[in-house]
Amino acid sequence: MAAPIRFHKTRRAHAANVYRLLGRDEDALTYALGHLMAIDDRFMIEVLKRIGVLQRIPGKQYKAYRRNYTIHLQELREIGPSGRRDIVIQAGGPNGLRAVVEAKIGKGQPDACQLLRYTVGCDCHKLSPRTRNQIAQAWENWNEKFIVALTRDSLDSGVRRKVEGRLNGSGIQLRTAQWHQILEVALHRREQLPGDSPQSLFAGEFIDFFREHYDVKYYDAEVLIADVDARNAGIYWKGHAYVGGMRRSAPLYFAPYFTRKNREAGLSYISRVLHVEMIDNLDADRAFRTLNSYFSLKPNLNERWQTHWKIGLQMIFERAAEGKWGGLGRVYFLDEPVKIRDVPLRKRNFPRIPFNYGGNITVADLIVGKALGQEPLP
Repeated sequence: MAAPIRFHKTRRAHAANVYRLLGRDEDALTYALGHLMAIDDRFMIEVLKRIGVLQRIPGKQYKAYRRNYTIHLQELREIGPSGRRDIVIQAGGPNGLRAVVEAKIGKGQPDACQLLRYTVGCDCHKLSPRTRNQIAQAWENWNEKFIVALTRDSLDSGVRRKVEGRLNGSGIQLRTAQWHQILEVALHRREQLPGDSPQSLFAGEFIDFFREHYDVKYYDAEVLIADVDARNAGIYWKGHAYVGGMRRSAPLYFAPYFTRKNREAGLSYISRVLHVEMIDNLDADRAFRTLNSYFSLKPNLNERWQTHWKIGLQMIFERAAEGKWGGLGRVYFLDEPVKIRDVPLRKRNFPRIPFNYGGNITVADLIVGKALGQEPLP
């Protein structure tokens, strides 16, 4: 017989969880992820497929990778004083695949230097020629080479461009992933496993640990869900924008439900809402002048304005003119679309998404839910 144990270091006691013994910091979560990949080869493969390291080929078993792989945590080898690798995955034998994962939790983001120093070296650290040579040797015998930035939010586009530019010609590829993708894989994997298997038990522990002890407000955040027809889908994909909804407070995320006229109906993607603006649908010149001035003072948003949002706003005005829309409209300027489901979430009990729908639905609900309109979602 075993006694229940609870942790009382904080005001609110936590139920026992094997991964809770690791702590609550960044290292603890990466240790937990590394352990789960080490004891479940199929979970490891699904993670690599989900983050784009392995190509998803229907029916392929990936036996060469599953039978011969190692997981290294907090590896210092060949780096010298420049830091430590959070997770290193080596699979498929000595000439197979090598993926180095740099993980951050919360709002933290790796800078270009952190990603480059594990691959081709950076300009920030004065590494000796011997250390640089050791880093290069660690990569040279692998056929498939990846550096992975695992973060809560999408990786900064400027960091991505700088890293990809420096990696050009090295044979090492950059992949970006977000923690909700790992959560999704763990949830799906647990459903596949026998409930009494060790892998299922540890998958459940990982999911509970992740959702209880980390910055899950990101996953419990309010979502605006709306029907998006083929025309508005173009605005979403090309312009990273959506117009509609008049909530007093802006949602943190927008989730488009693509209607039947789209190539793939249902809900599979979300985007962070980065800025909200009330505009007059009949005064395009004023809107562009106002937003040009506003975004010019915010470098972190101005790039998105120049590359996507300006296009999206123009498409919104064109549609407004065709549909004779009038008055004020609320425009949601969005981050890049992120896929959260391989199988789209579908509606239940209603033909159209109600106005301002989603206030009591979270990102986590969308990841694990069976159908929209079935409240509360599983």
